[in-house]
Amino acid sequence: MAIQTFTGTVLRKKHLTEDVILLSLGIPSDFSFQAGQFVNMRIENNGVVKYKPYSILSSPSQQGQLDLCIKMIESGFASEVFEQTKEGDTFEIKGPFGHFVFDANSPHNEHWFIAAGTGVAPFYSMLQEHLSQSRTKKFTLLFGVRSRENLFLHEEFLSLQKKYPHFTYIPTLSRDKWEGKQGRVQNHLPADLQNKTFYICGLKELVLETKELLLRKGVTSADIKFERYS
Repeated sequence: MAIQTFTGTVLRKKHLTEDVILLSLGIPSDFSFQAGQFVNMRIENNGVVKYKPYSILSSPSQQGQLDLCIKMIESGFASEVFEQTKEGDTFEIKGPFGHFVFDANSPHNEHWFIAAGTGVAPFYSMLQEHLSQSRTKKFTLLFGVRSRENLFLHEEFLSLQKKYPHFTYIPTLSRDKWEGKQGRVQNHLPADLQNKTFYICGLKELVLETKELLLRKGVTSADIKFERYS
């Protein structure tokens, strides 16, 4: 898909948790991308300009609007700008970029998505796009956060699970007790790892540890797709 440069106008800014925001931008209706790809946003802070990558949360079938899920970092270059962002503000956006997309040609029937924090964004896009198109395949999302108050998009994933019987949603908390799964996402991988495609997204540590664990247990590198956040 051709890379485009365009202006995005803020339609809505919503806090999903204390430190994660949903930013919805009005964009040209002809912008197209594949679920799992990202865009670069031009961020200007006190005269300094940087281009920051953000995975696209919305699905490709949603035209004219781009949703981004952004982790807010105290004193972060972009976070300071987003703290002040309001409806009507504009950002220069360039994209789409990336090859972290759903493998429709995989010989396997089962697809496992493994994410922590905002690393879940590209999976939300993929699930919205592919659950209705691939009803003969099985999808499982392992989504890890620290505590219950960090668990965003929870109701949306529960809703998708209710709508699509071939989708299983497994949230897990690493630092909180609750009625669901606990511990790190890697602890909840299936016992049988064969004949499955694995997708991993999140911070470098999660991605590398999970990838190494899968390789050690006999999963081939061809069946592991990943994207690391810095």
